[in-house]
Amino acid sequence: MPLLDGRYEVLGQRELGGGRTLIDATAPDGTPVRVEWFDLPAGEEAAFERYRRLLKRLKRDELAAVHDVISRPGARYVAWHKPDPGLPRVDDAAIDRLLVEHGYPPAAADVRGRGPKRMLYGLGFDGTTAPVAVAEERDDKPVRPLRSGTREPPLSKVTTRTLSWLIAGALLVVTLPVAYAAFKKHVVDGAITVPNVLGSDVRQAIDTVSGLGLAVQVTAVPSDAAPGSVVSVDPDVGAELRPGRTVRLGYALAPGLLEQTEVPPLIGLTYPEQVAAALQQAGLVLGEAARVAASAPPGVVLAQSVEEGGTVGAGQAVDVLVSLGPPEESTFLPDLVGLSVDDARDLAELAGIDPGRIVVDEVAAGTGFPGEVLTQSPSAHRPIPVADTTLRLVVSAGVPVAESGGTPDVVGLSRQAAADVAEAEGWTVDVQRMSSRALPDGIVVAQSPPPLVSSEDRSLLLVVNVHPVPLVNPGIRAVLRSPEPRDFEYAWTILPGIGRTQARVWVRTLDGERTLVATHSVQGGEILRGTYRTSDPGPLTFELFLGDVPYGDPLLVP
Repeated sequence: MPLLDGRYEVLGQRELGGGRTLIDATAPDGTPVRVEWFDLPAGEEAAFERYRRLLKRLKRDELAAVHDVISRPGARYVAWHKPDPGLPRVDDAAIDRLLVEHGYPPAAADVRGRGPKRMLYGLGFDGTTAPVAVAEERDDKPVRPLRSGTREPPLSKVTTRTLSWLIAGALLVVTLPVAYAAFKKHVVDGAITVPNVLGSDVRQAIDTVSGLGLAVQVTAVPSDAAPGSVVSVDPDVGAELRPGRTVRLGYALAPGLLEQTEVPPLIGLTYPEQVAAALQQAGLVLGEAARVAASAPPGVVLAQSVEEGGTVGAGQAVDVLVSLGPPEESTFLPDLVGLSVDDARDLAELAGIDPGRIVVDEVAAGTGFPGEVLTQSPSAHRPIPVADTTLRLVVSAGVPVAESGGTPDVVGLSRQAAADVAEAEGWTVDVQRMSSRALPDGIVVAQSPPPLVSSEDRSLLLVVNVHPVPLVNPGIRAVLRSPEPRDFEYAWTILPGIGRTQARVWVRTLDGERTLVATHSVQGGEILRGTYRTSDPGPLTFELFLGDVPYGDPLLVP
């Protein structure tokens, strides 16, 4: 079977007139489709691009039965899904309204469906009858198979060997001369494989590609590769094309030598469709996009790397800054632990927390005063969203009632006094030491179990603060050693396509001192390696400059 654009198996075709061809085909996934192919006259490219965008939008909104729509030089077509047999044509106000907004009469559309499900199955590009309707009007005529001497589907291809075996097998019962004549009549030109001309001189590449029977278009591309060398091929190397189809070659040229073009206004456009279209019309390409939170709607361009009206070389990239939409309002909470619940509420509301989102849980506690905040969630001093944050406060409900024989409260007493009180009430005392100069020496700072809590084993653990005792002769000596020299290694891979240029390696220490390490001559495909010996303890940051331009990421060597 011949292939259309290397994807669709062609079953037959009809001429619709006006440069349109209707092709019955099968998609790569086996789906039957009708492909409407357009041979556009000069000046219609922009109109077809608007047509393509409308169909893409309708497909995204599930309002159009479009398998794919392609618009590139030499290949402009729409692959429509075939409607189910008997699916009636209907009117749909929403689809008609969209078509009218984009300049297409509803009569040019073929809308079908049952019940609430309505979809567009065809739309005449130039306002003429939809292709599905044309096909149904002519279904009484047999589909004309592809033959040599007739107009073949653009960009179609066929494997000659396969087709010849099929024809020879079908005509085996006839004489050999008849079979040979039939083969010569039905065979379609063989496909041509796009050769690998990347890196070669553009003039040699033109000779190579055109010598295979393909047309060639060349475009200068800003690049650091050798001037005049091929840096891009479209379609890709290895793609199969019909004879006479176009291969686009991009060759390297220094940015300063490119034809100058004026940068269009991009601020306020929507990324990426509107931005890419505006740049393409000016002969430029869309570069990188950075995104920041802003008051503008998401996707709107806030700034561009080259200002409106500036001149740059044709084919160069323009970077843009894109809005992420308004930032989410945030706040943070102070430390509320230890405050009264009323004070904590007031501070939380002052921070922007909705009073309805403040939840208070009371627990009985052996420490703290009634109403004291014991814990909070979220924690203090970290950013939190204002809109949906719920603050949970755990508050003391007061000291629990002491049970008979409950633990004595000895916190704040000296170790000896606490032991005397506990032992007088029949408790066995264990001591655990801690050291903090912020607390008094020899004082009980905590106890377990807490005060007024009963315990069957009658065992009481006292935590006593003991100040450290300074040593008269600690026996510790510190020796300051001079740093010893050591080797720091660095390496970068130089990407293919970079012409031979001077490379400089710089090193930066933690305190910001910057030193030139080495100077090399490098080109694409090489690996730049080196060793820097220094007494600096590190870490060190190595940076590579090709010419005067930074290359690659800085290397942090510990």
